[in-house]
Amino acid sequence: MNLSYVVVAPPYNPDGGGAIFLHELAYALDDLGAKVKMWPVHNPAPGHPVAWVKAAFQHPSLLWRGPWFAFAPGRKLPLAKPDDLRKSVVIYPEIVLGNPLKAQKVVRWLMYRPGLLYPYEFGPDEMFFRVGEMFDLPEVTGGAPDLFLWKVNPIYRNEGRKDRSGACFMVRKGLEKPRIAETADAIQIDDLSHQEIASIFNRCETFYSYDEATFYSQYAAICGCLSVVIPGLYPSREAWVSEHELARYGVAYGLDDLDHARATQDRVLPLLQAKEAAGLDTVRNFIALTEARFGGGEGRTDIAAKT
Repeated sequence: MNLSYVVVAPPYNPDGGGAIFLHELAYALDDLGAKVKMWPVHNPAPGHPVAWVKAAFQHPSLLWRGPWFAFAPGRKLPLAKPDDLRKSVVIYPEIVLGNPLKAQKVVRWLMYRPGLLYPYEFGPDEMFFRVGEMFDLPEVTGGAPDLFLWKVNPIYRNEGRKDRSGACFMVRKGLEKPRIAETADAIQIDDLSHQEIASIFNRCETFYSYDEATFYSQYAAICGCLSVVIPGLYPSREAWVSEHELARYGVAYGLDDLDHARATQDRVLPLLQAKEAAGLDTVRNFIALTEARFGGGEGRTDIAAKT
């Protein structure tokens, strides 16, 4: 049985990690031959995900008015309608509370650890996938399989500048952490565009991230900026890396880990490129597992094996 999928997502936003991941999943499913549509969600309060969790599903008739729903450049997929929900597997991100679309087949994609920053509400018969181990909630999911689609934005590259000075920092999901002295006079890059951030990474000596899971830590390292994560969630670097594989190289976990970040900085880009290539395999596995769960069989190998 060939399943169809509906990905619940806000408009594509090149500066929003969650939107990028949701869209990339839909595009990857389409590229692998699966039938996929998108359920467009309008975010009434950008930067506050809980707002669209609570409000975005209240007026579905408004979703198809006007061309506001953006896709990635060069991509476009059909938008789902209510009739599609009955027969399709609906994919929600972890921040959607409950099952507002009343779907019968639900996949929950954990792109951040539920409950760590935002509340969560899952149904009894959902199927779970995770971007990485640090985003899982195994006591609820039973141990979710991986589903990731890391994409390296080519705008981030080391310009080889010799006149670096100063520091920059990002808060994002580290809002509750106390600020350290090193960021007192630094440039805050939250909400800047990729082009602006890449330029700053190439001008500054050091980047501090209060968010322990943002991809910008790797982007800083790619640009030759010393990348430092401000600890708080884990007792040691080893514990942090055990759940965040992409941070293995080029990123310091705290101010006493700078030597490691410097020594391994040139290994960040190859690791990300390998991870990018592996992402499509996780989508193939996603198709096979959802076919086995919701399709009444062991899955369609013609789609799962398609290149």
